Amino acid sequence: MLKHNENGYILITSLLLLLVLTVIGLSAVNTSTIENKLSGNMRLREQNVIKADAGLEISTKIIEHLVREGDQTGFTDIIGDNNLETELRTVFFDCDSNEDANPDVSYAVDDAANNVNVDIDKMYNTWGNDSIEFASGYEGLGKGGASGFKVFYRINASSSGMVSSSAEVGSIYQYIPK
Repeated sequence: MLKHNENGYILITSLLLLLVLTVIGLSAVNTSTIENKLSGNMRLREQNVIKADAGLEISTKIIEHLVREGDQTGFTDIIGDNNLETELRTVFFDCDSNEDANPDVSYAVDDAANNVNVDIDKMYNTWGNDSIEFASGYEGLGKGGASGFKVFYRINASSSGMVSSSAEVGSIYQYIPK
């Protein structure tokens, strides 16, 4: 038996069900959009960290070459500070007044918008043998044991990329003259 005052309840029920499904669909689209933006930001951050870490890696080679050889051969196009050799050999904590405006090492990655700037500062020298390393047999060139002389450098690298993204990486480098 069908009552005449209940005509159209299926239409109202289906419209309410359609409204609920629309809200669920819109929230799913919104969630996926946010997740895409987050993954894009994570990708930019990872790329900038990798570029800044490459700045640390090249800086260790520059330190070894400038201190040992005393010239800038092979690095002249990326060394921005003409006094870097003197700083690395003699000056302790010559913190540049404006690292971004006048970095010790600077180079572009991919294009001019993606830059890596590196500041290198000599921290201190130390003499003496590390008795624990000597006693354990872990001595020798490059190990910090019997060579006796070490120089510590602070390296700060920053990388900038697309959409005003950036990353900064720091390191302490122990140089042992050969």
